[in-house]
Amino acid sequence: MQPKTILIVDDEASLLFSLKEGLKTYSDRFHLLTAANGKEAVALLEAHSVDLLITDLKMPEMDGFELLVHLKAHYPATPSLVMTAFNTPELEARLGEMSSLKVIEKPIDFDELIETITQVMKMRDTVGGITGITLSSFLQLVEMEGKTCLLEIRGEQDQHGLLYFTNGQLINAAMGDLNGEAAALQLMALDNVQIGFRDLPKRKVKQRIKKKLMQLLMESAQVKDEAGGNESSRAMDHKPEAADQRDSTPSDPNRAAEPTGTVADADSQPAANPIPQSIKGDLSMAEIKEILEKFKSVDGFQAVGVFSPQGELVAEVNTSGHKLSELGALANDVLLKAQKTTEIMGVGRGNMVHIQAPKAQIVTRCLNEATDFSATNSGRAHIHMVLVIEAEGSLAMGKMKMDAVIQELAPLFR
Repeated sequence: MQPKTILIVDDEASLLFSLKEGLKTYSDRFHLLTAANGKEAVALLEAHSVDLLITDLKMPEMDGFELLVHLKAHYPATPSLVMTAFNTPELEARLGEMSSLKVIEKPIDFDELIETITQVMKMRDTVGGITGITLSSFLQLVEMEGKTCLLEIRGEQDQHGLLYFTNGQLINAAMGDLNGEAAALQLMALDNVQIGFRDLPKRKVKQRIKKKLMQLLMESAQVKDEAGGNESSRAMDHKPEAADQRDSTPSDPNRAAEPTGTVADADSQPAANPIPQSIKGDLSMAEIKEILEKFKSVDGFQAVGVFSPQGELVAEVNTSGHKLSELGALANDVLLKAQKTTEIMGVGRGNMVHIQAPKAQIVTRCLNEATDFSATNSGRAHIHMVLVIEAEGSLAMGKMKMDAVIQELAPLFR
């Protein structure tokens, strides 16, 4: 039997050395690889076929949470063992015996480590014995370690949303039009999810979730049981219409606006239907839509949408049935070409394009606080907006409203 390859990741050199020495006597069973952080570990995972990942959680450059996300996305069948100073018997019981994510307490008891490795290897060799890292177990690790982070959760049917933790406490969530507990329950009810990290918001996030994480996980599990495994009906008692809203973002493989320095930069980040980086100020789609409602006072109003610089639909108010997601992507291209043209002409950066059509007028407006119109800088709003009004509608009022509203939206996108 070939030795199993084990990758151990920890920034404590003395711990890695002692584990290397201790595992030498098991060289016929285990081949050992080591890394000082998640970034080094990713390179080793690409170069070797790894049978088990053992990782610390708190490390520089790329921590254990990001590494686990990468593992789940690229090597879902590879089991993992987490080393932490905060393990408890209660946590082990809650994580469940069938999860590939196992936890061992620091300081490491070598005999316990060998026993756990042996147990995990036996489970790995059993067909169906390992289900992979679950969302539930990952969230409980975030809570246990007191981590502050913004997580992006994606389901199999293009469902996606955000979970915001501060010091290990889940304080807010967003999914479509939902916020708070209702959004959290829907996200926790998803199966086979992808997990990613987003840049933390610049301003303080409102606390809309008061319940403990474990209580929410239990409620979510109950909803799934009552739904009989029907994913389309999970947690929908809270707000059924959200199912249509969450599929409205167009596909765009361009990830130039993705946050840097996290797993979102790696191939583990799904390219389809990305949540724009800008939606993170208050995790509130409802707040953006409420501001857009002001356009209804414009004579002849039909639709308005806010887009990312890549043409991704963020939010819309639409009374006409126009397919803003498609219209916005095209209008976005026209606007960018117009901006480039005005720059070449030496007349300054153009920020608005008006198209007169037989049945409607389409106005595209850009706000970019960066010095380069083609760049998106962290901490500076970059918004594209498309307004559609009737051919005989009030164009002047529409343009004035765009100027005011885009400035009102800017703090949410910085």
